[in-house]
Amino acid sequence: MPRPRTIRVAEIKKLLVDRTFDPYHQPGQRFMSNRSIARQFKISYQTADILLSELTSEGRLERRASSGTYIPGRQVKSAGVVLIFHPRAKRKSSFGAKLLDCLVAALDRERIDWRMVWTNPADSKRALLVADRYPVIWERPEVVEKLISLQRCALLLNQRPPAGVGSTLIDSISVDDFSGGAGAAQFLLARCPRSTPQFAILSGPVNDPRSSARVAGFLSIARARVVSAPTWFYDDAKTVAVNVLRAGPDGIFCCNDRLAEAAIRCCNILGMTRPAVVGFDDAPVATWLKLTTVAIPWEGLVAAASSVIRRRMTGAASSAIAQLISTRIIVRD
Repeated sequence: MPRPRTIRVAEIKKLLVDRTFDPYHQPGQRFMSNRSIARQFKISYQTADILLSELTSEGRLERRASSGTYIPGRQVKSAGVVLIFHPRAKRKSSFGAKLLDCLVAALDRERIDWRMVWTNPADSKRALLVADRYPVIWERPEVVEKLISLQRCALLLNQRPPAGVGSTLIDSISVDDFSGGAGAAQFLLARCPRSTPQFAILSGPVNDPRSSARVAGFLSIARARVVSAPTWFYDDAKTVAVNVLRAGPDGIFCCNDRLAEAAIRCCNILGMTRPAVVGFDDAPVATWLKLTTVAIPWEGLVAAASSVIRRRMTGAASSAIAQLISTRIIVRD
């Protein structure tokens, strides 16, 4: 009589069954091989083969001659992408508008079909339920949460996905905010002749992770007084900028270019000598203001996004891709 199955082998089978349901494995995707199972769980090749044979006979897997073991079903390929952007991207010359313009131009060049979704909740819901469209999201956290609950993959632009399950499902192309903040500090230190310069940071909202990373990067290089604006926008930053300027800093690091615009315009209104100012993003306003800024390499960001989109459109269902794009300083003043 055959020996009874050990508890360990039974546990390994349960782990393999669970894996057929996890977000990493979609219909049509290749499953683990005998050799990889044997190596990972430290069992014999023959035992691994028996487990895969059992899962195949149970309908959980299918084996293809001279090819391997796969999740049953047809691999779904995307017909195109659905762009789900915050309405702020409608603001002419804003960060979101520039990102959208660059991305759409890249999709058109590569002949990738795209559709746009803005504010209508019903439209957003319908977009999420269209299985043949790969969602590309900017500044829509509620959409990201819904996709995670549906175990749908998507691409998140200029932000990292939530920790946990979200990080296994949501691809992301984001900027190295910490290093950008550190670069701003190094630039201001080189520009200020005083041995102990006084710096200030005009940050974005307190709980915004991008702003926090930029501030932390700056403070890793130089000391500074940190003052937070209630939002990322010029109108909301004016009062805060006045308070920063009245302290007489030698240099100000602003965590985005709209905050830098508030600092510069308030300086002109008050008739003060303008300190060294560094922004972040290289939004269109930075060119008009002749602002030195930590620049997001737009072409690199869009090229990385296009690469992920092409991969997902072919049906690739591997673990989520997370890429950090390095920044650079553009000196204009």
